[in-house]
Amino acid sequence: MLTDSVAVIGLGAMGGRAAGKLASSGVAVRGFDPAPAYDSLPGSVTRCPAPGDAAQGAGLVLLSLPGPDEVLGIVRDLAGTARGSLIVDASTIDPGTARAAAAVAAESGAVYVDAPVLGRPQACGQWTLVAGGPEDAVRRAAGLLEGRIARQVVHVGETGTGSAVKIMNNLMFGAINAVTAEALAMCEAVGVDPGQFVSLIAGSGAATVSGLFREIGPKIAAADFSPRFSLALLDKDTRLAVKLAEAAGTPAFMARCVEQVNRLALDQGFGAEDSSAVWRVYRTLARRNPAP
Repeated sequence: MLTDSVAVIGLGAMGGRAAGKLASSGVAVRGFDPAPAYDSLPGSVTRCPAPGDAAQGAGLVLLSLPGPDEVLGIVRDLAGTARGSLIVDASTIDPGTARAAAAVAAESGAVYVDAPVLGRPQACGQWTLVAGGPEDAVRRAAGLLEGRIARQVVHVGETGTGSAVKIMNNLMFGAINAVTAEALAMCEAVGVDPGQFVSLIAGSGAATVSGLFREIGPKIAAADFSPRFSLALLDKDTRLAVKLAEAAGTPAFMARCVEQVNRLALDQGFGAEDSSAVWRVYRTLARRNPAP
């Protein structure tokens, strides 16, 4: 048995799938979301009105929240109800917030591990969780979550290092996202069919092809911006990457370029759409300045 009960705090695209997977393994799962949208949750997940109700007596508390402020707020809210629990934070946040959350959790008798997800929502069960924190706590998290929501839980260092890995991963996501939009807008401007370009490149074996290109290229070509990973969340992650680079004293040339593209798209009201909606910025500017 995984544990007597599990709490999942944050029931969006990632947390909702995790809650469902855990429930399907026979575990009693209680869930809470600060902005509840329970439509896709299985009936086997008990919905709770407050985070403390979900976490009360839970051996494992899994967090899947939008950002740093939400994580720190929830961990503070759990003081007194998560005593003895292992808090596994699968959110994408900055290392400093992860360390602050770990300190708050320790004061209330819980253990915190930052273990964000490498993988898309639909791959739940095959995720890699990159974990920072005490090695024994990460081993416990691996024993609880591998074979259920994750293929592997990998210890990458002290508290905050898991968050750093995820931020850098999402920076690369942002760069591929932006340059794909840029290339497809350029296609249209010079008379090359974007759909044909995507098909040719994706099937060519070229070194430029990635799984993300194969996903977002057809979406842009079809002007389908239904969200898989929203532009607003990508913007948040890119800003975290810029701050991480500043704190580490390393250049952030690409991060700042991606941040600028994302902000232009957000200013046009595309934040709730898929990250690939940045293409609309390029297309608008290309129309203003058509190629000769």
